[in-house]
Order: sequence, then structure tokens, then C-alpha cells
Amino acid sequence: MRTRSASTVRTGPVARGSRVLVAGAMVVLMAACGSSGGDTEDSEGGGDAAAAAEDLQIAFIGADGSQNFAIEMMEGAEAAGEEFGVDVQVIAPTKLDGPAQVKMFEDAIRTAPDGIAIETLTPDLLTRAEARAVDAGIPVIAVDTPPLPGSGITTYIGNDNIAAGEMLADEAIRILGEQGTTEGKAVVASPIPGVPTLDLRAEGMAKAFQEQLPGFEVVGPVASAPDPTGNYAAWNNLVSANADATVFMDSGDAALASLARINREKGGNLLTGAFDLNKAGLEAVADGTNFATADPQHFLKGYLATRMLIENALGENEIPEGWWVSTAELVTQENVAEIQARQESREAKLEYYKPLAEEQFANPPIQPLEG
Repeated sequence: MRTRSASTVRTGPVARGSRVLVAGAMVVLMAACGSSGGDTEDSEGGGDAAAAAEDLQIAFIGADGSQNFAIEMMEGAEAAGEEFGVDVQVIAPTKLDGPAQVKMFEDAIRTAPDGIAIETLTPDLLTRAEARAVDAGIPVIAVDTPPLPGSGITTYIGNDNIAAGEMLADEAIRILGEQGTTEGKAVVASPIPGVPTLDLRAEGMAKAFQEQLPGFEVVGPVASAPDPTGNYAAWNNLVSANADATVFMDSGDAALASLARINREKGGNLLTGAFDLNKAGLEAVADGTNFATADPQHFLKGYLATRMLIENALGENEIPEGWWVSTAELVTQENVAEIQARQESREAKLEYYKPLAEEQFANPPIQPLEG
């Protein structure tokens, strides 16, 4: 997983006039955005009530600019920046690349003294850099993956991932109940074992089956893979090795498409589901190939984190400490058309999510941040 590519996906208002497709990564590489000022090593960030929006230097750093989960968060961050007139640096490696992300974060310590939001799948690699930023007085918010002890980060925006996993499994169990099926075998996987967000989703799936359908054997959670090619290969092996299973679920993004592909190849008689909103996976929900997907509402998390940093830097609101428990949504054939329409543009997403954001800001869903 620790490749050495330092390629970067950047999004932002400055970039819209120049879009280039990166070969092989299938991501949009946009021209750099964000202010070039504020490079002094001793900058201390955040909380300047006299700051003007156009002068703020804030960054959102995603984990993998090639996959839907990160793109959604990055678009949410960009939407918040546009709403407040802030030229937010929105960047990510062109693929999952922890060392490249560390370099981006270290650069952001210099270029984004007013705040950094970080979404990572390699939190162990980021801990030291995060602690340096916090020690320098820069507000840092962890998004989607809880911060590790030693990072100094006191604000985390993320889902109740056990509940999100249960939500997906509950739909499979409901369908099995309609079929009168009480015994069988379900395979549950996580693309990156050891990442709490993904592990907890898988734990929730297994828990739902164990509690509600004790006649089902649950295999896993086992490992799949985070990238589309590796995920498809891993799931092909898992399906072949568990030919007597009828339910296959993954806690990650890539599997929503790869499981659909495998299900079609097997005649469409399996119950396949995963997470996130990649286009091929949503199409498979629409035509019934996938029974559902769990949407962790990543756009909303990116928006919330970036708005918190902006309002803090403007002196309007302090960043709350603790775990901000963000919402998730089940996507099935019944509501997938609405979700697909929402996904057509960032403007449509913001219109959809803005009431949810306002509701959360009015009543912050804060719980203690353990660890």
C-alpha cells in the first residue's frame, strides 16, 4: 500500500477552467488552488476574528482522489469554501498513497495555517505530522477515520460505522425473510483490515446476521482490497472459495462495482452489497443486481469539517471537541433514482445536504472522542 507516487489531485474554484484526465488513475487533475502566501514556519493558525474570508488559508486533504468516497468529501469541502468565499486547498493523492499524503499534510502546515481537515486510510503514518500541526496552533479536524492517540486531534467527524454496517445487513436480512430463507452462508469483507472505519462497518454486518439469523454461517470479516482491480480479484477468489454462500458484503467503495460484476457473471442470484456511491455500483442498485449500498454521506462530512474550520477562522464559532456523529443512508431500488439525480452535480448535492448540515449545526451530535 505504501507506494511512492507523489501525484496529486487538486480541486478548487481556480481550477475549473483547466481539467486534465490523468492516465491510469481515472481522476481529474485540476490546477492548484489556494493561496501561496503564509509560508512562514512559525505561523499560528485559526481563530482570528478580524480575518477576511478571501485571506483564509485552509486545506482539505483526501485519501485517494481516484475513488468515490474521497471525491465526495473533497466536493463537500469545495462547496463549503465556495459558500463562504474561501479558496480552500482541496487535494489528494491520485491513488491510495500514505507517504504522499503525509507530504501533502506537511506542506499544508506551511500553506494552511488557518486549519486542516484530513481524511486518511493510513492514520498511523499521519500521527506525527498531525501532532506537529496541533502543536503549532493549527486547528486540525479528522474526517471519516478516527485520529490515533498521539495526534493531538480533539475533533473527529465520522459515522457510527457499526450502525452503518448493521443498516446494510438489515436490508439483506429483510430480503432473505421475504424469501423465507433462515439458513445459509454470508461472507463479509473489509478492504483494509486495521482501519477502524472499515473494520467497524464489517463488524456491524456480521453482528446483524449473528443476532437476527443465527442459522446463517458468517465468514469473516476477511480481507478484500481497496483498489478496483485488486478488489475484483479478491472477491472472485472469495466467491469461488465460498460457492455455497448467497450473501456477499464489503465495507468499502470498490466492491460496490466489483461485486455487481461478479453477481452478473454468476447469473444474478446472489445478494451483493457494499458502501459508497460509485457510478457503476449505483447503476447495479438501480437494476437490482446489488440489493443496496450504504451511503456514509461523505459529501456532508467534507462540508461540515471545512465549514467548521472556516467559521472558526472567521471568529464566528469555535470548533467543538469530540466525535461529531454524522449520518448515513441506505440506498435501494426505492430511492436510488433520487440519489443518482443528486449525484449529477455538486450544486445538487449541496441543495440535498444543506438542511442536514443546518440541523446538525443547530444541535451538534457530539459524543466523547475515546482514545
